Amino acid sequence: MHIELIHIGLILDIGFALLALVLFRFARVLGGLLDLIHRPPLEVWLRLAGWILILGFSIPHYIAVAVFYPNIGDPRMMQMLWLFRAFSGFSLVIAAVLAFVPSYLYYRWTSQ
Repeated sequence: MHIELIHIGLILDIGFALLALVLFRFARVLGGLLDLIHRPPLEVWLRLAGWILILGFSIPHYIAVAVFYPNIGDPRMMQMLWLFRAFSGFSLVIAAVLAFVPSYLYYRWTSQ
């Protein structure tokens, strides 16, 4: 059972790492578009969101799957698992907000 959880967690981490790479590419494209319409550069927010996804979500999630799931019987491991899950979830929300704001502002500026 633990092997399946590790594989699912690894697939999830690979997916979020790819999402971070897409955010980096989107930041580059959005930077060029914002330059064309003479608006302030907001692509830094997207790059920051990508790094938060990698450092704040993928790495703690991988550690939780690799270290805490196999030792789930230990109550301390269960507490650490919930702590890492909460940190990963909080990082995911922060990254989502940081990615949404520049996208929304670009949409608002170009639809006027």
